[in-house]
Amino acid sequence: MFLKVDIKSVCIEENALKICEIKTPLNIEICDLIGCRLCEEPPSFLSSLFGSSPYLSIRYISKGENYRWTAETVQVTGSKEECGALENRINDKIGQEKNRPKKLGVFINPIGGNQSSLSIYSSVISPLFKEANISCDVLVTERSKHMIDLANSFDTTSVDGLVVMGGDGTLLEVFNTLLTRVQKEANLDYDQPTCKLKPLEIPIGIIPTGTGNGVAKGLYGNIDVVTAALHIIRGRTRYNNVQALYTGGKLASFSSVIVAVGLFSEMMFHTERQRWMKKARYVFVPLHLLLFKKQRLFNAKLTIYHKNRNSLDGAEPTEWEDAVQLEGKRLWGVVSFSGDHTQAGDGEGNYVAMLRNGPQNSDFSLLVYSEFEKDFLSAYTVHGYKVKIINDDEALDPNSEEAEISRILDVDGELVTFEDGEYEVWNHLQVLKFYTSI
Repeated sequence: MFLKVDIKSVCIEENALKICEIKTPLNIEICDLIGCRLCEEPPSFLSSLFGSSPYLSIRYISKGENYRWTAETVQVTGSKEECGALENRINDKIGQEKNRPKKLGVFINPIGGNQSSLSIYSSVISPLFKEANISCDVLVTERSKHMIDLANSFDTTSVDGLVVMGGDGTLLEVFNTLLTRVQKEANLDYDQPTCKLKPLEIPIGIIPTGTGNGVAKGLYGNIDVVTAALHIIRGRTRYNNVQALYTGGKLASFSSVIVAVGLFSEMMFHTERQRWMKKARYVFVPLHLLLFKKQRLFNAKLTIYHKNRNSLDGAEPTEWEDAVQLEGKRLWGVVSFSGDHTQAGDGEGNYVAMLRNGPQNSDFSLLVYSEFEKDFLSAYTVHGYKVKIINDDEALDPNSEEAEISRILDVDGELVTFEDGEYEVWNHLQVLKFYTSI
């Protein structure tokens, strides 16, 4: 929306910018102002005769349906002195917003999704950040796993926040690296599931340009790049929980979305090998596996952990209770994802609600898929769980593709190998800080 008004209709109050004397008056909160600047009409024949007319361009956030935000413009006309004075007053108000970042480190994966990250940054994101007077240090990956090197060598104290342009896999590489680095610097025994992790204090924003954008959907309500950028500009933050994956007695990876074994990891394994198909592989591979390949079932011993609720009245539950071990079923998948599905409710935005309520909840969701029958899906709310794959095919060649698939997990779209057929996953509370106003 573009609106042109006279400067006399603009009023600045303590927490809002009001524009009156129009059909639908505007009441823009100061925190929703992006920026403003004094401009002049472009040169023309009339301006050469009578001089150019100055105006003040005010950019602000407009919040629409389905959590979608847009950047809109109000053009204020008046004398150069009046417009200049109003510009100073508005910018002073914006400057008092202490949450806003002034400098960001931007990590770009140029080959993620439809390979449009660089063009989106130059044409959409960078202009918005400039309007908000945010400077950026931009880092672009040049090879596989380069993001890990960039994140590991980046001085996070030089910026107010980080921006990741990519999908869930790119985000995982960044926060896996930084969050592990924080634990090492704090000299914590982070390989122990019961270790209380030190939070990553620097906030992270996500511009969703990858193939899988689950974290961005949970933070912003959609995967619109403009909406994401405006959340970052606004500067509000929230701590989120993470799942931590342990195998072989060590921390193997963190996760902000999903940890899965079975059909899910097999799909990701074959998808990675069909990159030449680009985004079409995410349709072709699942259909091929479901329609033309025999379902790969496995036996597993599953142990579920949750907090002991039998503590004294008013006391926080402090001990872990071992739930009943589930055996005897042939499984085709075990998957856990951040957030508690029982908190989601129904209807539009339930995924957002689930992740928004997650940081206050020590539990997360675990789904177990068994052979297709009446009750093939079992759902649990857990604080942690352990999976032991029971290999009943001793004749399987350990170097075969089938053996390789049996040893991998899908962690936020990335493949992670687990050792000795066993792994465990635990929830860690409020260790990642994200830019979001939801």
